[in-house]
Amino acid sequence: MKCIAFLTLVSLNGALAQSSGGPYSITAASLDPAGGRSATASYRQDSNLSATASQISSSAAYQGAAGFSSMLRDAVSLLALPGTVPEAVATQLTLRQVLDDGTQTAVSAALATWSVNSGPASVSATGLLSAQAVSTNTDATLQITFSGVSAPSTITIQNTVADNFGLYAADGLDDGWQVQYFGPNNPLAAPGVDADGDGQTNLFEFTAGLVPNSRASRFVFSLEGVPGQPTQKRMVFQPAINGRTFTLLKSSTLLPGSWQTVPGAVVVGNDGTQTLTDPSAGTSRAFYQVQINVP
Repeated sequence: MKCIAFLTLVSLNGALAQSSGGPYSITAASLDPAGGRSATASYRQDSNLSATASQISSSAAYQGAAGFSSMLRDAVSLLALPGTVPEAVATQLTLRQVLDDGTQTAVSAALATWSVNSGPASVSATGLLSAQAVSTNTDATLQITFSGVSAPSTITIQNTVADNFGLYAADGLDDGWQVQYFGPNNPLAAPGVDADGDGQTNLFEFTAGLVPNSRASRFVFSLEGVPGQPTQKRMVFQPAINGRTFTLLKSSTLLPGSWQTVPGAVVVGNDGTQTLTDPSAGTSRAFYQVQINVP
């Protein structure tokens, strides 16, 4: 914060007079006919005789604080807005100067110089940010220069589409899950691949909430009789990951369209072992499967 005292001499012809001495020189300024604005090449001062009686001084380098015509605020940083933008679209950014008293003032984005320091984005000369597809929320750091101030500004690119990233786009799996376990653009992350050789595909392991590159992480189940209940069967399985819903289906033929939900045989995951029971299994031949639903 800088405080500057102005010494002003006024002539009767509507101009601020020039005065000089050994240690100083005051340059003449013009005064508008209403007497509300004085200006030189270095500054402009507007007076407002409203209830607040505020005064504003401004130039390319500073802006005066309202109510304090001799207190000038310096720009110390620059801020691009909005701070969060969606992936895979172009968003026009606006620009603000951050002043040394903590306040902000809007400036023209088209008058600044823009570049990208890091992150999945590009930016035009007018501040139009083009965000790339991301697998998770990712920061892009911009470098902005305006009126002698150069500063970084961070924009978060939001992951708004779960299945649109690189080689993994539109394959039915969550991109963030694939990047987490396989890194970006790895063919081993494809849905039909059994990357860890445990007999279960990546698509199944994603659905079941398993680790696709660990043979120790696999879905196991067994069909058992119910003690003391000769007409019942139960499916015991693990891991029943929390957040998943598990439904018991039954078919007598294995033909497409023959699978039916066993009434009441639905449970939610508990991160452990769960059981689904068919109370009307009878003694005839039947086939069972567990349907897993991801929230």
